[in-house]
Amino acid sequence: MPRFERGEIQTDPHLVQHAGDGRRGVTLALRPEPRVQAAVDGFRRKLAEVAPGQHFYRPDELHVTVLSVISCSEAWREEIHEWAAIRAVIGNVLRHRHRFNISFRGITASPGAVMVQGFPQSGTMEEIRDELRSVLRKNHLGGDIDRRYKISGAHITMLRFRQAQADWKPFVDLLKANRETDFGRTRVAKLQLLWGDWYASAQTVRTMQEYPLAEPLRGPA
Repeated sequence: MPRFERGEIQTDPHLVQHAGDGRRGVTLALRPEPRVQAAVDGFRRKLAEVAPGQHFYRPDELHVTVLSVISCSEAWREEIHEWAAIRAVIGNVLRHRHRFNISFRGITASPGAVMVQGFPQSGTMEEIRDELRSVLRKNHLGGDIDRRYKISGAHITMLRFRQAQADWKPFVDLLKANRETDFGRTRVAKLQLLWGDWYASAQTVRTMQEYPLAEPLRGPA
């Protein structure tokens, strides 16, 4: 917040010349339910009023990254030959995994982005991540996993900065006012393997595979 108050944001140069951005990657992700998308989009509209000209994610672009399988970069072609084997490994890992819930509550930020916080209601997502990392490495696949950073927790990126502006105070005030806003809960029934650009842009993203998750077994009533 102090950086925002001083106007010290990190703009993304690729957003100015988006057409020349050749970075692509493969991501295992989940989509929030429509009611969560709508709540986040309502907040987006408020942010757009006080911070026009920034890059806002559309409702159909909102996602939570479970694992960056092939990190988004211009070197994606060097790893895409592993695609079929990676897809099979992920399918085997997820075959017996159960559905889980994520609660989306509050706003957080980095110098370059604004995010909605996600709070998984069980350890299932972290277990999936850890098993995928282990199995992929045992099969000498996904060598680029965690190259940028080791993903943990859950968040939805909703804004990236394209340009500076003269007055950031209304923006900061709005973020502070929504620090604990409840955006709703999602029951995660499937994971998707997505190929696309850095911003998960709707015009570039392709769903390469969907992996349904099983309902947990219920005990006697």
